[in-house]
Amino acid sequence: MSSDPLDGNYAGAVSRLAAYVVDLAAMSVLLTAGSAVVVYLVAVITGHQLHLSSDRDLAAVGLALWWVFYFAGSWATTGWTPGMGLFGVRVVRADGTPASVPAAVLRAMALPLSVALFGLGFLGILFQAQRRALHDLIAGTAVIYGPPGSNAPRGARRRGRSGPR
Repeated sequence: MSSDPLDGNYAGAVSRLAAYVVDLAAMSVLLTAGSAVVVYLVAVITGHQLHLSSDRDLAAVGLALWWVFYFAGSWATTGWTPGMGLFGVRVVRADGTPASVPAAVLRAMALPLSVALFGLGFLGILFQAQRRALHDLIAGTAVIYGPPGSNAPRGARRRGRSGPR
């Protein structure tokens, strides 16, 4: 019997990177559409023309809020983002339970730190048994393979198993 609650079912670097690329594309499309709606509504309601290209501080705050809302909201409600769902990976707490709202928000806020350290924050995905990046360690989370709502290894539902081995 393994002492690992997730039975070594940790997602690898390629799956995580591919999911992140899809999420960046989805975030960009949704942010662009949302920004256009906000600019339009501000113009209609206040008569003031909002120019996000010149209001860089406002745009930066909006982008940061959107980043946290997109990632933390997805992780806290479903355990996965659209990109993660496409590649069959999801975020859980290190013990395998669903990620809480505080853990999801902390993970979303710490993710840029992994990048800011010249990408060194991602080395744990390559060299650690649990494949946890710096932001996973900070938030107490892990990224695993499997459908949302179960700790089943990839393909386990097909084989008739529904839980950890």
